[in-house]
Amino acid sequence: MSKENIKIEVASPEQIDALEELTRLLVEGLNQEFEPKRFDWGIRRRLFDPLQRHGIIIAIDEAKDDVIGMIIAELRIDPFGKSEGYIKQFYLKEEYRQEGIGYTLLKQALEHLKKIKVEKVKVNLREEEARNAAKLYKQMNFKKKYEVLELDLEKEEANN
Repeated sequence: MSKENIKIEVASPEQIDALEELTRLLVEGLNQEFEPKRFDWGIRRRLFDPLQRHGIIIAIDEAKDDVIGMIIAELRIDPFGKSEGYIKQFYLKEEYRQEGIGYTLLKQALEHLKKIKVEKVKVNLREEEARNAAKLYKQMNFKKKYEVLELDLEKEEANN
């Protein structure tokens, strides 16, 4: 595989099937079940929204005509009225990792957020993905600000 064949661009509605495949790989890689309704609500809605569409950035291997990675850069407004950017659904097919493509996707996502005047950018990492992604985020000057703990009440109730 050659990095010269990799093109980074904003996703278009025609690439919905490729985005669904990448989302499925991401979710299943986290040992969770892919939910088509959640995908429709999350990605499909964004793809057809002229403002949010530009935050879905993909990597394409032009030699194979294959969408190999994606990242979502989302704008949110916090309770105090400040704009925040969120990095979500960052996924790159395994055979393309460690080649600088993830770095380029993240850089493009941050450029998009700068363009729309975001003040801070946040990313939530699951413990499993934190080890793999931490180096890249550190390289891009992200700093750990807080830790989130989660209790699954449904599982807790089932165990009692």
